[in-house]
This record gives sequence, structure tokens and C-alpha cells, in this order.
Amino acid sequence: MLMFKAELENSSLLKDSIDSISSLITDATFTISPDGMSLVAMDPASVAMVIFNLLSSSFSEFKVDKEQKITLNVDQFRSILQRASSNDKLILSLDDEKHVLNVSMFGASTRNFNLPLLEDNESSAKVPPLEFSAKIVLDANALKEGVKDASVVSDCVTFETNSEKFVLNAGSETSTSHLEIAKGSPSLFSMEVKETSRAKYSLEYLDKIVKAAKIADKLTIEYSSDYPMKLEFKAIDKVSLSFILAPRVETE
Repeated sequence: MLMFKAELENSSLLKDSIDSISSLITDATFTISPDGMSLVAMDPASVAMVIFNLLSSSFSEFKVDKEQKITLNVDQFRSILQRASSNDKLILSLDDEKHVLNVSMFGASTRNFNLPLLEDNESSAKVPPLEFSAKIVLDANALKEGVKDASVVSDCVTFETNSEKFVLNAGSETSTSHLEIAKGSPSLFSMEVKETSRAKYSLEYLDKIVKAAKIADKLTIEYSSDYPMKLEFKAIDKVSLSFILAPRVETE
């Protein structure tokens, strides 16, 4: 029999992470190990990859007898976690005999949910080796607002970075949006640029990805011209949620 029990004093860490993941992933296989709870998965269209790590140090109690994998319907998991308030204590435990993940919430009342485990499809994704020419660390909400602005006028947005500024441009035949964050801006924490970079990405995906701004104040963006982009939201010693997004390819 497999043993797993984890207790979270702050349910929002897991709740907000799964909320972001569920907008891209349907069913997912989580790895549970002494290091914590992790996931690497591709969205069904193979446009975006999700890399999630909820560290064991973020739990007030974390017990697992050996590394194990559990496959869940992410939207059902999200729906259950949405029933928890941010002040609720959350306990996850595995009932190997009944083949369910037990989710218990302790607050003004005690509630309990059982989420069935699914068959593992054994098609685990692997994080590709990527090299980037631009790295920007900025206020996560700055990108979130830029994505919202761009979504008003287009379905894609162009990222441009040089040694002096980070720019988002979007537009259609009739309307445009422009966000510019210059070096020295309070919302831009650092910028490393090997060469001027320019690439276009889907706003449909970015709109889902920036939901992760709830879990971290800072966002790290890495990309190169016409190349995949990596976006990482990280709360030190607690949780890391990263996305790799393919560039938008224009067809004439």
C-alpha cells in the first residue's frame, strides 16, 4: 500500500496553481516524492508546456513512503480546491485501496472530497533544453495588464527586447496597443540581453498563463527571436510554476 499525506496551512498555494494549470491541461500525472508535488505536461495542442513544483517545504506536514505518480482530472481537482477558502487548512491523502485522492478542508467546518485516480497514460513530457538571448524579470501584473491591453486589439502579441527596454506590440488593421517598460522602471527588476530579440505569441495562451500572477509578484521571461518563450512564476521555497510557449508562426 502506498502512503501519502500532506498538510497545507495556506490552501491558496495549491488552489491558485491548479487554477492556472487547469486552463491548459485536462488530465495530468503528478509526481509525489520527498521533494514535493510536481508536474510536467503538454497541452492537447502541443503549443504550451506546464512545469509545476510545489515544494515539500511549503507544507506544514509532508509524508510519502516512496516516489509515486497519480493521474487526475485537473478541472475536477480545481473545482474541489475552489471550495476551500484561503484560511482553510488543506490535507491531501492517498487512499490506495479505493484508488482516490482524499481532499479534506478544515475551517469554519470540516469538509471532505474524494477525487478518483485515473489510469496513467505513461506519455510523460520532458522539459526541452532551451537557450535564450533575452531574460527579463518584471512585476507579474505588468505583463498581465499588457496582455489584457493587447487582447483588446489582436489575437497575438509581439515581444521585443533590446538593451534599453522591453516592449509588447499588438494590432489589427484598425487598432494597436503598445506597452513599453524601460530599463530603470520600478516594474522592471532586471534585464539581460545577449542580442535584440523579437517574437510573436498567442494571446489566447498568454491570457491563460498570466493567471499564475496570483502565486508570485515577480515573473521571469526568457525568449529569443522566433523561438519558444519560458515564463516562470516563483515563490521562493514554496512553489514554482513555469510555462514554455511556442512562437506564433504566421502563414502567408
